[in-house]
Amino acid sequence: MKKLRTQTASDIIRDGLGAELIDENGNVISEIFRCDSSHSVVVNTFNNDIELNIMNNFITYAMERLEPFEDGTPLINAENSSEIENTSPTMPLEPIR
Repeated sequence: MKKLRTQTASDIIRDGLGAELIDENGNVISEIFRCDSSHSVVVNTFNNDIELNIMNNFITYAMERLEPFEDGTPLINAENSSEIENTSPTMPLEPIR
């Protein structure tokens, strides 16, 4: 079983705060980044395969640590630059809260 850990890191250059998922060798294998200037939240797995239960736990960790944006705006109000077309009438797409 792999040992993973998390940490939160400020990034002045990108104007935000990131939650990082780190493997046993100290490599960042995923990041959830909150950009305060654009009010966006982005997930990056750096081309790593991450099990769904691990990612769900990591998202929960990030939502707790990164909330709210610097100006007090809740993360749920993040700006989206893309939209998913829902092709399944039985499964509505709702924002993660």
